[in-house]
Amino acid sequence: MRNENAQVLVVAESSDVQDLILSAAAAQDLSALATTDLDEICKAWSAVETIFVDEKQAEHLISRALPRREHVYLVGCDQKRLATWSTPLGAKVIILPDGIAWLGAVLDEGSTSAGGQVVALLGGSGGVGTSTLAACLALAAAKKKKTAALVDVDPLGGGIDLLLGAEAAAGWRWPRLGGAEGHVGDLREYLPKVEGVSVVSMARENPADLAKGPLTAIIQALRRTHDLVVIDAGRGLTGGSREAIRLAGRRLLVVAGTVRGIAAADQVIQAHGCPVEVVLRRTPGAAGDAGTVQDLLGQPVVATIGDDKAVALAADRGDLPWLSARRTYLRTCAKLVA
Repeated sequence: MRNENAQVLVVAESSDVQDLILSAAAAQDLSALATTDLDEICKAWSAVETIFVDEKQAEHLISRALPRREHVYLVGCDQKRLATWSTPLGAKVIILPDGIAWLGAVLDEGSTSAGGQVVALLGGSGGVGTSTLAACLALAAAKKKKTAALVDVDPLGGGIDLLLGAEAAAGWRWPRLGGAEGHVGDLREYLPKVEGVSVVSMARENPADLAKGPLTAIIQALRRTHDLVVIDAGRGLTGGSREAIRLAGRRLLVVAGTVRGIAAADQVIQAHGCPVEVVLRRTPGAAGDAGTVQDLLGQPVVATIGDDKAVALAADRGDLPWLSARRTYLRTCAKLVA
């Protein structure tokens, strides 16, 4: 199959694996080149958006020492063989048949047309206002005429729609979206909206962790139709939280500047094992300044927010925290969005 302007490169002979990948690309209107010719592969390697390599072609391909790049996926059924070749190829692994549902999400992730930025917020400890900050970042983007979505993935957080006073607003919550797989269309008309922000909230009845497939499909769908997607990832180590953090292009960790808050934040960083940007929450009696926190955590401090009691009270009342916040808090949100 030849396509000089292909967006997807499929390094596979005619097989079930090739058919699965080509079908997933066709479902998203992406053009694909399927080939095992090394000259064609070398020519397309840096030009395409996403590359899939059948496990049977990995050794053949590695012999050309192609440059490392993002969005390369090794596909197959033999887990041992996939593990052997993933590192030298610099590829992530999709194990079949379980990984079939991931193909559409992977194509979204690698597509230059995938859309806006995804930012995940984590709490370094309890009570630092992570959910409130997540909501205010989405509202700040909307105030700047950007399209924004706010996504709640904490099954025990009580539902972020409560924080926005939108618990009675019509629209779909996670239970309605939990069956999504692969490519999902425009969701904006189905979701509750607050001040122009699309909200995906957890339900309070029978809370459950989110499966990777539906979460990935929904986040990628929101990326295509919004300039900014803000995820409230909570503090837990649930599968949904981990996947949300993996999908995010930027991760903000809200840290209390106390001895215990810094120690707890360090545990969060170690547990997730990924780089973060720190938002320092100044609280009464906190001794840690930005420089100290940065040195102790080994992660950059990108912003500092004060202890704004009006914001917390507004959140408890179900009023928009944005409307009660001090100017310094609002400026920090605008800075982080920018």
